[in-house]
Amino acid sequence: MWYDRRQVTWRLFGSDAALCESGQGMTYRTSLLGACGLYCGACYHHRASLPEGRHLLVEATRQGRELEGFSCQGCRSGVLYSHPGCARCEIRACADEKNVEDCGLCPEFPCDRLQAFQSDGRIHHRDVLVHLEDLKAKGSDRWLAEQAQRWTCKCGAGFSWYEVLCNRCGAPLPSYGSDPAAL
Repeated sequence: MWYDRRQVTWRLFGSDAALCESGQGMTYRTSLLGACGLYCGACYHHRASLPEGRHLLVEATRQGRELEGFSCQGCRSGVLYSHPGCARCEIRACADEKNVEDCGLCPEFPCDRLQAFQSDGRIHHRDVLVHLEDLKAKGSDRWLAEQAQRWTCKCGAGFSWYEVLCNRCGAPLPSYGSDPAAL
């Protein structure tokens, strides 16, 4: 049986699937798997790159943030947020050097660098070791599908780590809560 990959991806990832055709030889799903165990599909910089996430750009502007280089298509894409933590990520560089998709597949897991990242005070970093264990047990396709579902409102709109209300329907979201410093 023949499947149109774009339709299958659309069903798994909703409106975010538009980024699947990046022309970089990488599927959308893989680009959203952070080497550190973060799901890039819930990152506010990635979400702001999507039409339904434009409200995040408005919020960033309100907070006085520079918008140039604010967008991102995921850790494993060719379009990264210009912040040094993303654009020159030491964790991603290490995973690339060791030729592993994510840190959970590294023989040195969990390393000091990853443990420091987990405990750096950013709420969305605190679960990366659990995410990486989950990834190892479930495989990246299943884990990414579950993360996409976890970060999608009941109305079908995706949301970021720190959005507390759905921008589309206004429903409360199961996010990490408000973190204005995160933008």
